[in-house]
Amino acid sequence: MVAKHGRGFSGIGAVLAEVALLGAALVGCAVAQPFEPEATPSIPSSSAPSTTSAAPPPDPGGEAVAVELPQLPIGGDATQNEETFADECVTVNWIVDADAAQIPEGVQVTVTGASFTDDVYALAEVGCSGSEPPCIGYVFGVDRNRQTCELAIAPTGNPPSSADTELVVAVSGRVDCVEGESQECTAFLLAVAQEPGVSIPLDAPEPADPIDDPMDDPTDDPTDDPTDDPAE
Repeated sequence: MVAKHGRGFSGIGAVLAEVALLGAALVGCAVAQPFEPEATPSIPSSSAPSTTSAAPPPDPGGEAVAVELPQLPIGGDATQNEETFADECVTVNWIVDADAAQIPEGVQVTVTGASFTDDVYALAEVGCSGSEPPCIGYVFGVDRNRQTCELAIAPTGNPPSSADTELVVAVSGRVDCVEGESQECTAFLLAVAQEPGVSIPLDAPEPADPIDDPMDDPTDDPTDDPTDDPAE
């Protein structure tokens, strides 16, 4: 929840408005639309010209900020099943271009879901080695030395919708700034919203082999009996 100060449109409010324009949805917040600052009335005086008191700057801290992002800045790769040759596990890393998008102290990013560009893959219960924690529910930022998780996926059996369809997976998440409205939180949210890398490519599964039907073989006539002798 983000506290709104009646004395001005805070820095975090401006960032949240920009995130909203990029497709993010706020959790329990009402700051997607900027609000107008309240004007401080002039105080008349008989001995001096009227003056206007300046509004103080917004508080650097306050209630915690929670922002839902439809796509997190990630990188990684997918591993294939050796038998089906379909991707079965995606290694997801927090990878960013800007230093400001590195997760600072007091900020946590929880992976809440995943999405695919086509109905070719879906989330699965198994498929990964278990060497890294599962992505759904994983929190980036708690362990600074471990910013990797695994996403188990499986083919749905559906072919790509078109030959030009690029198969990718993206993950969504929630950014929690536990210290509230701070300069670090503001800079981080803005930098994350501008990161270009938000998906990991996938390979199209091999098409399923047709089931052989002996009735479809014109050379195999079940009525033929090699023991039959036409001369008999």
